[in-house]
Amino acid sequence: MSKKTREFKRQQKAKTREQGKMKRLGAQLKQKSCALCTTYNKKVKESIRLQILWMVSVAFILASIGGWLTCNIAKEFNVGYYTYIDYERANEQLQTQLIKTVREINDLEYVHLAKNIDIDKLYSTVKAIKAEEVSIEQLREVLSEWNRLEYDANNLSYHGVMEETRQDLYDVPQEALRMLYLQLIDLISKGEWTKETLNTLINEFFVAQELTEEKQKEKAIIKLLSNLDSHIEYASNTKTFLIDSKGNIVYGDNFIKSIDILEAIRKASLSSDTEEAEVRTSLYPVIMNGEIYYLLNDTVLTGVEQYDYTNTAELMGVLLGIIIFVYIILRGTKSKIKYIEYLGYCLGEISKGNLDFEVEKRGDDELARVASAMTKMEYELKEQMKERAQSEKTKSELITNVAHDLRTPLTSVIGYIGLVKENKATNEEESAKYLEIAYNKAERLKILIEDLFEYTKLSNRSVRLKQEILSIATLVSQLTEELMPLAEEKSMCILYRVAAKETNASIDVLKMTRVFENLIENAIKYSYEGENIQVVIQETRAYIYITVSNKNTGIKEDDVDKLFDRFYRGDHSRNSAAGGSGLGLAIAKNIVEMHGGKIWAQLADDRIHFNVKLHKA
Repeated sequence: MSKKTREFKRQQKAKTREQGKMKRLGAQLKQKSCALCTTYNKKVKESIRLQILWMVSVAFILASIGGWLTCNIAKEFNVGYYTYIDYERANEQLQTQLIKTVREINDLEYVHLAKNIDIDKLYSTVKAIKAEEVSIEQLREVLSEWNRLEYDANNLSYHGVMEETRQDLYDVPQEALRMLYLQLIDLISKGEWTKETLNTLINEFFVAQELTEEKQKEKAIIKLLSNLDSHIEYASNTKTFLIDSKGNIVYGDNFIKSIDILEAIRKASLSSDTEEAEVRTSLYPVIMNGEIYYLLNDTVLTGVEQYDYTNTAELMGVLLGIIIFVYIILRGTKSKIKYIEYLGYCLGEISKGNLDFEVEKRGDDELARVASAMTKMEYELKEQMKERAQSEKTKSELITNVAHDLRTPLTSVIGYIGLVKENKATNEEESAKYLEIAYNKAERLKILIEDLFEYTKLSNRSVRLKQEILSIATLVSQLTEELMPLAEEKSMCILYRVAAKETNASIDVLKMTRVFENLIENAIKYSYEGENIQVVIQETRAYIYITVSNKNTGIKEDDVDKLFDRFYRGDHSRNSAAGGSGLGLAIAKNIVEMHGGKIWAQLADDRIHFNVKLHKA
């Protein structure tokens, strides 16, 4: 394989790799662009503010484009087109040319012809010509150095007109140059070769050939004035003069010798104050040879034909842009405005009490979230109304139950005290018995009232817990020991078992004692003689479980959830034969829930189990 073939294949492989790299880069850019576009579209759809901003941006862009197109189309058809003669622009061009000419004339003050000549070089050149070593043209070159232009320091380094009009030494006739040569030979032969004689001779030669500085500047000024007349546009009948301070014409019209300088100043002042005057007289001071002169110009301005447009096209563009902008905004926000009106109607229906009114959700933006919030509000209002109705029902039931439970013992107290008061007892022993019964009924009445007050405070959350960390196993163990005699009166046994290692909890000791005391007392109270009561403590990683169980004495499955309701003791005991206020379990439930725990009952294996769940400390 040749070297050229290998190099070609290498280049092809490199080209293929570069193309593959560009394709992968393009795919990555496309993927990122699509992801960015998807994210942006999602954000726009979710935010009503972004939707409005997007619509305003699109409307502004389209309105600007529409207005710009309308303006340009209107101008294309010459809507609002008009022409006029602009004398001001013509005058600006005139004044620019005059100022330029004045500056160039003033700059002539800084341009001079060379004054010195190299005597030795001139001498050697004349000798060489005489010896026929060089031609007489060599003398022309040496003299040209005396005819060159010099510029003052810190001023112009080049004056175009002076360079253009300066007469060159090469224009001098051969005869005049030979005559000068012969005169220089004569000075040598006479021994008069001095700087003074040479300057005099050569100056006379330059004057004869019109190569002096004054002649050169005069030609430059004439050239400038000629250029001025030819370069002034938008004008006719242009006349330019250079006059001295007395009004005498130095350069200009050969037929007019002088001008009234005061009249020229007056005319220049009047024409400069009028913007639209066709005839313009301009007067500028110039300096020549250290003296003040004036450049006077009389010009008839023809003016510049200008065209322009009125603001009709712009107004049409702005008007159409506003129409497009308003149309797009109204069109884009129409659905949102209708939806807002619909939400307002929904609020009106809800405010009338129609909580079953269904609010339709449209989209995923803030308005859709408002619709969801309204639906949630309807649900919460219905729940609040249900709770309020339930509260009213409970309050009514509470009043009824309290009246019933207070009236029964109170009637008994009044009745037995009345018997004693009216001396209806047959003997003192019977009277003491009546008082004993009345006292027990009063004690029960006291318990009922205290429990009622306690339950009311707990329900209103007006009680603050005084929590401390304590072992639940220790607390329950102590209560079991204290209540054991009460169980033994009914030939019962309390079986206590702890299946937990860590039973510390943050509790209000007095209130939690009441919970467990109430559960164990209820188990004793509502169990038959000879039955066993079980108290078990268990644990998980985060909770402690306390279970008190006894033999079920007739509680049905449907009544289990009612055990923690106020005054519920079961239909068979509604006559209060078992005693108690009927608020014990309700109070226990409130206390446990205030501790962040849970209490519930369940039936299993002909036994009823009361369970308490507490957080570990």
